[in-house]
Amino acid sequence: MKPVRKLLCVLLSVLVLAASAFPSVHAACLLNRGTHKEHEYTISKKLQSELNKIYDRYDFSIAWGLYDISGKTLKEVASYHAGQKFQSNCTIKAMMLLYICKQMDAGKLSLDTKLKVNLSQLSYDDFGSGSGKYTVQYLLKRMIHISNNTSYEVLLRYVGRDKFNAFIKSLGSGTVVESYNYMGECTTKDRATEWFALYHYCHSGAKHASYAWDVLCKARSSPIRDGIGRPAAHKSGWYYSSGSSGTAGDCAVVQTENGGCYLMIIFTKNHASGRYSMDLIEELAATLDRVWDEYYLSIPRCRRKKAAF
Repeated sequence: MKPVRKLLCVLLSVLVLAASAFPSVHAACLLNRGTHKEHEYTISKKLQSELNKIYDRYDFSIAWGLYDISGKTLKEVASYHAGQKFQSNCTIKAMMLLYICKQMDAGKLSLDTKLKVNLSQLSYDDFGSGSGKYTVQYLLKRMIHISNNTSYEVLLRYVGRDKFNAFIKSLGSGTVVESYNYMGECTTKDRATEWFALYHYCHSGAKHASYAWDVLCKARSSPIRDGIGRPAAHKSGWYYSSGSSGTAGDCAVVQTENGGCYLMIIFTKNHASGRYSMDLIEELAATLDRVWDEYYLSIPRCRRKKAAF
């Protein structure tokens, strides 16, 4: 046994010397080279306590998911009620952007294609302009930048609801749009699956990839972006019910100061009197941003991956 023990001591000394000779290479990486075990992470008691305090301050149903999008597969860092359904609201419009861009890549549409808008035949009436023909580019920008519902409905009716649902299903999501005047329900898990596909499309080199990314980065409203205080590619959505309750959600891809890049999805529903509060999503986003930092810094440096942004 003594020769074996001596050999193990020699090997360990070599590993320690290698780690000191190359400061950027962690000993843990040297020991685990060749293994592919997924990094496991649990939210610290301190941050979990902060999240619990946020939950207690609001009379809301809440679901959120935080995802590492740097690899080839979507990795859930942490989540809360990720399988619970919430109103999708205008967050579905990011998927319409993706679908239309893919249609344009295939030559079936172009940014200059004009689509007919007949306001008398539409469910939504927030277009702000009269009936006529408007370019796809005009409709996409209004749909994402100011979350215009009429623009979304015009595009949905043009492509067809069944085809749009089939496209979402092809992404691996269970989201279904059941009518032209209701944007349906979804879970944070399904929306994350959709956004993972959207993110990779935007950095794929496809013909309209950079266009899609630019449109998302210029969307006006985002409580996640406001909560973390940094730029993001995002799409939010909200709904008031007679002024007594409401639902809200936001989806965002965020480049962090530590070099990582994550996807955050948050959905909320207010059951109490009064409109839903954007403060809730902002508070959650700020804390979840710290959860990401904690997760990312717990990964050995040599195993950290930086996603494109």
